Amino acid sequence: MSFDSKKTVGKTTTIAEQLKNKSTLVSGLPSDEIYKYFNLWVGNSGYGDSNSIENPVICFKVEKDWIKDKDVDQSSITLNRYNDTKWNSLPTNLSREDDTYLYFTAKTPGFSPFAITGRVTAKENVTEILPEHDAQVFEQNNGSTGSKIKTEPEQTENTVLHGKENISIPGFEMIYCVIGLLGAFQNKRR
Repeated sequence: MSFDSKKTVGKTTTIAEQLKNKSTLVSGLPSDEIYKYFNLWVGNSGYGDSNSIENPVICFKVEKDWIKDKDVDQSSITLNRYNDTKWNSLPTNLSREDDTYLYFTAKTPGFSPFAITGRVTAKENVTEILPEHDAQVFEQNNGSTGSKIKTEPEQTENTVLHGKENISIPGFEMIYCVIGLLGAFQNKRR
């Protein structure tokens, strides 16, 4: 955290509190996935507002593991400030990264309760529903006795295809059926 003072007030106390849950001073939650809550207080009796300070900037870091585990869009990570009974998103910029963390800076008009948030990426569910095949009836005339053989294609479950499409040769099932019938017919003749 950094800022420039507009007034000379002597020694100024600054308190940073990392919270386990939202601050007791806020009445709602930000809309996105919450990484951390914290409070920042500068001076006494509202000293840390735009009348007393200028160029206030907050620096913070976010674990890459949290981004991966929660499936958060990295570009959506934002610092939110609670002020006048609502959460306000602050302009947030990625400043650098290492193997473990992303480091951000955000400009703020003052100090109060804050929350670091990120938007969960939308997952697309793609389900391909394969068409149901009608039962096929083949008639075969064997001299004086006619016989009907009814075949039904193998039922397939609805599947989700990843990457490769389900490819089949048109009429291939029909060829198998005809060959099977011819074989059965020849065995019956013997």
